[in-house]
Amino acid sequence: MNTADQRLRAAARDAARLFPAGGDLPPLRLPDPASRHGRARLRAGIGGPGGLRAWASPLAAAAAVAAIAVAAGLVAPAGQPSKPPASGLGAGVRLTRGQIRLLTGTAREPWVTYALAENATQAATQRCMHARGLVFFPFLQRTAAAATMATLVPGVPQAAISLAARQAHGYGFYAKGVRHATHPGSGGRPGREDRYLASLPAGEKHRYLLAVFGLGNPKRSVTIPGIGGHAEQVGTGGCLAAARRQVYGSLANFVLVVIGWGQLQGHLKPVQADPAFSAVIARWSACMADHGYQYRSPDNLWNRLGPRVYSSPTPANRALEIRTAVQDYRCSQAVRLIHTIKALQVNHARNVSKAVAHDLTRITHIFAHVLTAARRLHIAG
Repeated sequence: MNTADQRLRAAARDAARLFPAGGDLPPLRLPDPASRHGRARLRAGIGGPGGLRAWASPLAAAAAVAAIAVAAGLVAPAGQPSKPPASGLGAGVRLTRGQIRLLTGTAREPWVTYALAENATQAATQRCMHARGLVFFPFLQRTAAAATMATLVPGVPQAAISLAARQAHGYGFYAKGVRHATHPGSGGRPGREDRYLASLPAGEKHRYLLAVFGLGNPKRSVTIPGIGGHAEQVGTGGCLAAARRQVYGSLANFVLVVIGWGQLQGHLKPVQADPAFSAVIARWSACMADHGYQYRSPDNLWNRLGPRVYSSPTPANRALEIRTAVQDYRCSQAVRLIHTIKALQVNHARNVSKAVAHDLTRITHIFAHVLTAARRLHIAG
């Protein structure tokens, strides 16, 4: 085991002590159709005031990219894999198991630490603002929800939902549809911080934003060398930048974790392009067809059934959703769908370039720093 792996394991143990995650994790929630694209919010928030909650939640941005938005149709059918991006992951370094889990995002602990970092940033920002005589309402993330990010499986948006949850609520489409029909637009309500900012007179709002982002919202360009020299603009002034430096160690570290980690994952050859993926999806589809359900892939099921039940949350559609979800689970188990795809993820991430391996090591070190900073700030999730 190399030093990076040891540091990641140490960080994982610390995270587990701070945030024990016993029992079943909650199922992933269906994003509201009215919500904006999380990755766009994140990129806007990295450098400036594109909505104060935008920069607060890179976890939410990652979830918005990884999860399936039913109305927006974010996931392509399994039969039409997206074109692999130009990759910097050429053979050169064989990764350890811990590094593979970090690269693929299939370990809970890094996601928990990721959420912890943003909670600590929120706490540090609040203290800075209070020192300037200003209020600040922190937005804290649930670490149990963060841990569910590790259960995401390419091409299977419903993978994290347990059999018991399916038997009781299906995929959650009906419940979301009922909520939307009863309280339209409730999912898009602004948070407490946004409401407070909107209530301020122009002069006080200017003073407030000046404290958060600094005079003129100064920025600098940060390059992440391991993924082709990609550069991001990041704000350098005000309480927000100071908090990021305190928690992440530097603004460069912040960008590497919030943007670079996701980009490293995105540069992996997609498992959907592997013939073994198509084969296991075909076996799942045949199993579903044997029981009267005509879906060519789990993505196809999710994107067809979701809008139907969500837009018309009737008792009949609720019953259909539950029956389908349970049979989907049984067919997935029968053909070893999740096991096969996870094995493909590991195989596709075994060998990477030295530059990518170096960035993974840096992220591991940053996570260790984050946990130390969080303890100093008395962050407990």
